[in-house]
Amino acid sequence: MNCTRCQGLMLDEHMIDMEGGYGEMWSVSTRCVNCGHRDDAVIQHHRQLSAKPVMATMSAHEVLNLDWDSEEMESLAA
Repeated sequence: MNCTRCQGLMLDEHMIDMEGGYGEMWSVSTRCVNCGHRDDAVIQHHRQLSAKPVMATMSAHEVLNLDWDSEEMESLAA
């Protein structure tokens, strides 16, 4: 498995929650050996809840409505 931040190696890590309301609770997460990024089921769940749809990108010509053949455009060539 590769890290989403640095593409480094992710390893499984067993963790214990000492402050949980139900006593000690073990969980498994993955941790990157390069950057230390952690990923587990709770993080994935929150990312899915807050995910927003990605808008389709438009070309620069569509955004700026440039007419390349108009006389208003200055040539950059010397």
